[in-house]
Amino acid sequence: MLTLETKERTNRYEGVTTRFLRPDEHLIQSEEKEMPLVIEAKDRKDIQFLQEFLKANSEKLIEDAAKYGALLFRGFEIQSDSDFEKTITSIHGIHGISEAFMAEHGRERVGDLKYVLYTNTIYKTGGTLYLGGFHSENYYSPDVPAFISFCCLKPSTLGGETGLVNLEKVYGQLSDDVKKKLEANPYFVDKWLVTDVAERYKIDTKTVEELCRQFDLPLLGEGEDKLILMYKPSVFVNPVTQKKALAINFFSLPTLDRSLRANFMDDYQGKTWFWHRFVWKLPASLFKAIENAAVFTIALFHSPKELYQITRSKWKTDKALKKLNQKFSKVNSCFSENEIKELARSMRAFYSSTIWQKGDILLVDNRKAAHTGMPGAGPRLVRALITNPIQMKYTPNQPGILNCQDRRTDSIGAFVAATKKKIK
Repeated sequence: MLTLETKERTNRYEGVTTRFLRPDEHLIQSEEKEMPLVIEAKDRKDIQFLQEFLKANSEKLIEDAAKYGALLFRGFEIQSDSDFEKTITSIHGIHGISEAFMAEHGRERVGDLKYVLYTNTIYKTGGTLYLGGFHSENYYSPDVPAFISFCCLKPSTLGGETGLVNLEKVYGQLSDDVKKKLEANPYFVDKWLVTDVAERYKIDTKTVEELCRQFDLPLLGEGEDKLILMYKPSVFVNPVTQKKALAINFFSLPTLDRSLRANFMDDYQGKTWFWHRFVWKLPASLFKAIENAAVFTIALFHSPKELYQITRSKWKTDKALKKLNQKFSKVNSCFSENEIKELARSMRAFYSSTIWQKGDILLVDNRKAAHTGMPGAGPRLVRALITNPIQMKYTPNQPGILNCQDRRTDSIGAFVAATKKKIK
């Protein structure tokens, strides 16, 4: 017998089937049963119907993304990157981010499209031997999106799902002491040399400094060693649900991935996953050495020139930071080793993913859910698209909790790119 809530969810939209994932659609079972909400093709599968449906139901869809953490559009005729872009941008209230300020290397736009991104052009994300790397999108950039969408154009032969973690529920499991630390103040996240930013965007250093002051990015140091610093809150309040969620990149906790592999190990049994388990059981120091060597080798093969520039920039930036002789408090200071292990158990408990099907589109509320590419094997083609930059300040004298609101202007990256064009 259907409950009242189930009936309301089922009848919420006309022309589609609305449900949660079945057990056979998960590779891994967990306590998280309502993320994502599946919106499945019923009588019509064509892209025109889907886009008209999204336009007509935009407000309710955004509400449901906030409530459930993610929406999975399944069974529609999505064939290309262009289909993906047109579909997501047909939702009223969704504003694409074409440029993210100082985006990670390898995060490039696909072809001549305005918003669709490669997950990374340097290395494969998902469908590999690696397990870990959960993150809130663009933690290391000032341009944090409220939403990130993924489109599967070719699923992996084995695994390769996009894993999600309900950070609202994870935050609820944290101790009061950890919550107090996280909410008290923002933590240092990243830094860039003013000269490096000027070189990347082909603008002068004076213009870079003016932009930093405009967008509350603090400056420190002098001359060639002048740095742009970035602090960020670690707790987001969703404007739709008014609930708190953890909002960090979990790479900031160095031992977390090891604990996550231990918690997920039993989910990958049998001969199929032998080499994955073998690698995950390696001593931490050896695993890290192999990981670093793999990243270096892949980057070298991709572009020796780019690897040189990245390495040189990192060396110069770290050297300039050292000259400041200041201590910067990072979010990892909020967690003891035992608390990191508890966090890993909580993330496993509130984990969810679906086995990708060709044409799937996953719309994730980045204010509520973390994501990562899960282990697997075989070719995998998944695109990304980020939208709705969040209004934020990046100075250390802000609270550690943010009531999320969309930025009224375009992303900082788009603003800087436009400034570059004006100067030309």
